[in-house]
Amino acid sequence: MSAELVRTMDKANDAYASTHSPSPSFKDFPDQKAVLILTCLDPRCEPHHFWNLPADMGPGIMRNAGGRVTEDVLRSIRVISTIMSYGRNTVGAVVIVHHTDCGMINFSDDFVKGKLKERHPGHDQEIDGMFIGEIKDLEKSLKEDVALIRADPFMPKDLEVLAFEYDVFTGKTREVKV
Repeated sequence: MSAELVRTMDKANDAYASTHSPSPSFKDFPDQKAVLILTCLDPRCEPHHFWNLPADMGPGIMRNAGGRVTEDVLRSIRVISTIMSYGRNTVGAVVIVHHTDCGMINFSDDFVKGKLKERHPGHDQEIDGMFIGEIKDLEKSLKEDVALIRADPFMPKDLEVLAFEYDVFTGKTREVKV
């Protein structure tokens, strides 16, 4: 059923492509500092909607379960900060957005690891070593993630790191001072 849904979505691409204006080439991006947003995969947590962002040429958006800072998030920031404007510019700000009613709030690391162990017997040690990223306190998790980015020695020296909480029930965002 899931694959069928994807194929239906792909058929809808014909309508999109018929009115699509070509995007600028990477080399034609404006020579300005980039803004990157890290947020959750949850479709209710959509920065283009809650901040009314332009669909084209807005900030780069990175997503994962919980919007948590992982080694791959750090890798992505390092790469983008190096190649922006063909190396002439960098990333100016990273914005981390965690949201209310997140799956990472509702399910603990132990729950997720327990389910993984049930589904994949014999891999307990690997699973125990996995970073899952449960969120017990939104403000605390945001502060932890900001600290991870700020502590990375390969980030731009003038990088601003901001943290926001998004309420999926009210639609409001609130900056968390870190």
